[in-house]
Amino acid sequence: MQFLSLLSVVIIFATIGILLVRRYEVTYVLIISNLLVFMLGILAAFNGGVFGWVQFELGFRPSYLESGERLYTIITHMFVHASFLHVMMNMLFLFLIGTQLEKRIGRERTIAVYFLGGLVAVATESLLQWSPDSGFSTILMVGASGAVSALMGAMLLLYPQEEIPFFLGPIFMQRVKVWLSVGTWFLLQAFLLVAGMEMGVAYGAHVGGFLGGALIARVVVEGRTASIERPLDPQELQVFARTPRARKALDEVAKADEEDIRRAWMEEFAENATCPHCESRPEMRGNKLKCRCGLEVKWR
Repeated sequence: MQFLSLLSVVIIFATIGILLVRRYEVTYVLIISNLLVFMLGILAAFNGGVFGWVQFELGFRPSYLESGERLYTIITHMFVHASFLHVMMNMLFLFLIGTQLEKRIGRERTIAVYFLGGLVAVATESLLQWSPDSGFSTILMVGASGAVSALMGAMLLLYPQEEIPFFLGPIFMQRVKVWLSVGTWFLLQAFLLVAGMEMGVAYGAHVGGFLGGALIARVVVEGRTASIERPLDPQELQVFARTPRARKALDEVAKADEEDIRRAWMEEFAENATCPHCESRPEMRGNKLKCRCGLEVKWR
């Protein structure tokens, strides 16, 4: 293996280690890692192009599933890209979706959706490239788009009515419903896959990653919502009251007779509360108390 390819492998697995043991934001760590590996890919390029040893040695080929060689590329291919436009577009979508999803379901679940969804994506594309006569294809697969698609699938499944910054066709919008923006993107990818469009894009990975991400999100975020469709009993929020100020605010919520006073104390409580699952500070959104991990308490 070439030196720059080996250095890229070190960066990739160091990234995974950092994500598992430190509390840095997942999306930003992934973006930095992808850009670092891309820059090493440029240094390793030959014949004046961008496609070089890093892409060839760390990219995944479906035929590896038969030969058993370079199986580590199932992971490393998610960090290497074929061109500047390729990496920039993937990182843009990773930033737009990853930051929004991570705020809602937390770090650990975002990591699970990203990497497991990426594996589903590459498996889907590999199966689509298989033929009875020649077996698995030797086509080279690179890029984070399958894993990013998994984040999109999770976002659409969990938060279809949320408004996020995204593209609606060629137009960038500050606030657009997830079901409209992400849903439109998925329908386009599915159409291009069914239509047999190639253009060097793995549409099968996009569709497979998207559906895989939705399924994985369903599993890892199971039971995320604790809905209270009745007048609020402050005792149900005791698990959030881990500080003296939070406990005092909760006591005042219980004593308040007027809705405006109760809501004011609830806002004070939210400012000082701690989620029992992800240790984050929950946010007040209308009649909901929501945490980054997805835990939600709402009342009438």
